[in-house]
Amino acid sequence: MTSPAALEEGLVAAFWEAGCLGVEARSAARRGRRRGPGPMRLEAWFAGTHRGGALRDRLRRRLAAAGLEPGALARVDLRRVPDGRWVEAWQKTLKPMPIGRRLLALPEDCPAPSSGGRIAIRIPFGQAFGTGEHASTRLVLRFMETLVRPGDRVLDLGTGTGILAVAALRLGAGEVTAVDSDPVAVAVARETLRRNGIVHGIALRRSDAGAALDGGRFDRILVNIGATVIGRILPGLERALAPGGTAILAGILIDDEGPLTEAAGRAGLAVVARRRLRPWSALVITKAARRS
Repeated sequence: MTSPAALEEGLVAAFWEAGCLGVEARSAARRGRRRGPGPMRLEAWFAGTHRGGALRDRLRRRLAAAGLEPGALARVDLRRVPDGRWVEAWQKTLKPMPIGRRLLALPEDCPAPSSGGRIAIRIPFGQAFGTGEHASTRLVLRFMETLVRPGDRVLDLGTGTGILAVAALRLGAGEVTAVDSDPVAVAVARETLRRNGIVHGIALRRSDAGAALDGGRFDRILVNIGATVIGRILPGLERALAPGGTAILAGILIDDEGPLTEAAGRAGLAVVARRRLRPWSALVITKAARRS
């Protein structure tokens, strides 16, 4: 699709969240014109198992969640490309991805290193967001290493592949609830649990974020779903956080930090930490101290 350069980051994020295998961005301007404010041509690849209608519906939901106008989907051209076994060739290039000090994302059937002592999480690629490659996922995982404590009750909103839910359990959480509104993502997350030998400890279900926040109080809430959706559920986050609890917010562009911080304050929440990996940001919020 062709779009203004200003929308590039939001569109790329939406494609990743819809489960693409890769995205290429290049200038759509005539040769000789500098990349910048001109239009961009984005090409995203999805597994051939996707049906056109179902994929278009998923893209519509993800584009809306990213705050993009409905007309954006009309500019998306879906077409099949010859196999050429390029997916298999790409998968052979995948390697273990160390994240932070303690975690290791293992794509597909990539063998785990024989040493290192990291917590390995096996992730199926290609149909849901959350493989460890995207900066927003890595930012959340780095925060989780220090924030998740033994026995914590954790809620993972928009679980995607389930990588954050598995990491929470491996880091010592006592009870993890993982939800996603996309049935494909729920199926992928279930496969992730199977690949990691997890039978107990993670409750996986299909639900929207708002309904999941009505399920009780949580010590940690993981929200890697984009600034637009986060802005809508901030009041629910405030109600769902247990005393002393924290929520990790990600899928946020650095430019969205200011407005989201202000909205959090209005909802009775305070930002207590942040990390950036340009152009992405992750924030840690907790209930704001009440004034006497």
